[in-house]
Amino acid sequence: MFNIRPLEESDEGEIAQILNDIWQLDGNNSELLESRMYFLECILNSSFTRVATIDGKVAGVIAASDLHNKKFHLGACIRAAFLKLEKFILPQEKVEQNWDEEEKILHDLEAQIPDDYDAELNLFVVSPKFQGYGIGNKLYHKFQEYLQQKHFKSFFLHTDTGCAYKFYEHKGLKKKAVKPSKCFYANSLKSVTFFVYGNV
Repeated sequence: MFNIRPLEESDEGEIAQILNDIWQLDGNNSELLESRMYFLECILNSSFTRVATIDGKVAGVIAASDLHNKKFHLGACIRAAFLKLEKFILPQEKVEQNWDEEEKILHDLEAQIPDDYDAELNLFVVSPKFQGYGIGNKLYHKFQEYLQQKHFKSFFLHTDTGCAYKFYEHKGLKKKAVKPSKCFYANSLKSVTFFVYGNV
């Protein structure tokens, strides 16, 4: 049975596994921890979240922020802080070396776009196990409904060539900024191009 509902704290582990599957990581403790930290950082300021489930299993998630009225989720912040402490106990993996560099890239890209967008699409992923079910379209439709309810006209998002970035072009979004770099996918360093897409 298919369902779309708000995000719950108990979804965190399944979403971390989806991220690992998308990034083609081995799924060891350190990599799962990094995926959980990435997820929590994505939802720290989210004002909109929806999770798609199939037979009770998380199949996809979408999260967005209202840039005019930023929220701060204390619970997610506390969990992220504990995960950062845990990270120092586990062996360091190559994937961890990416995050600081990727954050710099994203900041550089954002500096190239206008600062008057209404919303940011923070996270949008569908499990590889459930692709082809139309889940991405259904979650994106819920996000569009959110924008309409808030009377928002503009939004932007980050993505890269390791993701299904063509989806956004099919939805009419435009590339606003581009930066080639390198990133670990499937535990190897690969050339990746990072993008910012916007609807205006």
